[in-house]
Amino acid sequence: MPTALQMLLKKKEMPSEEELKQQRLKDNPLVQGKPNVQPENGKDRFKLVLESMGAGVEKYYFWIQRFLKEEPEHGLGFNVEKIKDVFGASAGSSFQSQIGTKASAIQQQLSNYLTQIGQLVKSLHPQVRDLRILDERIGYYDDSAKGDEAAEVALKSTWIEQVEQGVQNPNSVYSLARQVGFVTLPDLFFKINAKKAGDVDKIMKTVEAPTKVRDVLAKKLYSYYRWKETTERELRQRREFMIRNLRQHYNVIKMYTNWLRPYMRTLRQLEMKGGMYDADIVSVFETSKVELELLATGKGQKYLPCIRVQMTFVTRPELTYTKEGQKQPLHVGRTEITIEPYVVTKEQIDDYKRQLDEEEIDFAASVDETMMALREDMVKYLREAGEKIAEEKKQEPKRPKADYLAPVKGIGEGFRMLLPFGPKGPSRQEMQAQEDEKEKAAKLSAKLSFVLYDVFKKVNGMMSPQ
Repeated sequence: MPTALQMLLKKKEMPSEEELKQQRLKDNPLVQGKPNVQPENGKDRFKLVLESMGAGVEKYYFWIQRFLKEEPEHGLGFNVEKIKDVFGASAGSSFQSQIGTKASAIQQQLSNYLTQIGQLVKSLHPQVRDLRILDERIGYYDDSAKGDEAAEVALKSTWIEQVEQGVQNPNSVYSLARQVGFVTLPDLFFKINAKKAGDVDKIMKTVEAPTKVRDVLAKKLYSYYRWKETTERELRQRREFMIRNLRQHYNVIKMYTNWLRPYMRTLRQLEMKGGMYDADIVSVFETSKVELELLATGKGQKYLPCIRVQMTFVTRPELTYTKEGQKQPLHVGRTEITIEPYVVTKEQIDDYKRQLDEEEIDFAASVDETMMALREDMVKYLREAGEKIAEEKKQEPKRPKADYLAPVKGIGEGFRMLLPFGPKGPSRQEMQAQEDEKEKAAKLSAKLSFVLYDVFKKVNGMMSPQ
């Protein structure tokens, strides 16, 4: 019997996330393809093979799908999901040409959307940059209104350099300072502060300077404060317009990406997966191969009765004309159907789906990542414009607290594991209830898989096992 210390050390050796994932997949009967329930009147699975060169094979798929889904009076009452849908066609067939034409039209539409999205995303970056510059300039006005002398000096310097053209203009503040009697003009100009242009006359009455200097100073201060009021108003209006324009661009990009997703999904479904080494597909023959898989699950708390139906169609597609004059392929040929019963959990089904999903490029996600390269500023401006964007919750890493009694506690935990009232887990009643539920689900899937097999054979005029 292992000691408490050995059990404690074993407990500390926790498997990694990847190891847990691999173990879950190894224990998943759907992933391994090994039924964990024996069907009634059969072993492991039921298999059906039908060959029809005069009628389409689509009816088999739709009959099984509806029988699994219909209420118990007319079917099994299961929840049905299509897990796999793969097809291929020979390179020289007319069916390949028809699918290729559809795919080409969708690719052209996708190309147009991606070009427009690229141009709109590209225009977002200069807009954000201009808004940053505007915020910096407006910040001078805000600081000046709060009484910041440095901000007021910066604005006055900007007015002299940009409006009066600095020393290049003989009538500017700097140029007049070179003339006799106007040496103190720059000092007075930068020293006197008023809230608005209308306050200049009141302030000038308190200034001690020659009349000539006072007249020029009053003219310069009045012009400056008028410029300051006008430019501040223009900058704020321009900023509001740019923010609204930014929001419009953002919404247009979102609209295009939402339009993009269905086209991408359709194009992915139209991609042919048939390999050149597949013996069922010959390049010069009119052949196609379709692989479908349905997963039907019943109700349950933890364990669910499950039936997996796999269908493989090797057909000769015949293009026929409908009443509306459109071409429509009719698939005739060989059908193989496999019916397997299982008992699974919801987590096993989710793992199976993830295992089957192929990696695909999500252009919408890549567009979001491109736009969010300037996330902080972008989100700030969009929220200011009224756009609702969820906040990201930043999870700070938790620092483990030093616990100097950990070795002693660990030994105590090891001894507690040996006691009958040790670590908490499911009670005997709960474990027994789960076992009963699992057994009940197994009986149900075993029975209904045979019902599906039996009824299908009778409907299609085949010899029934009963």
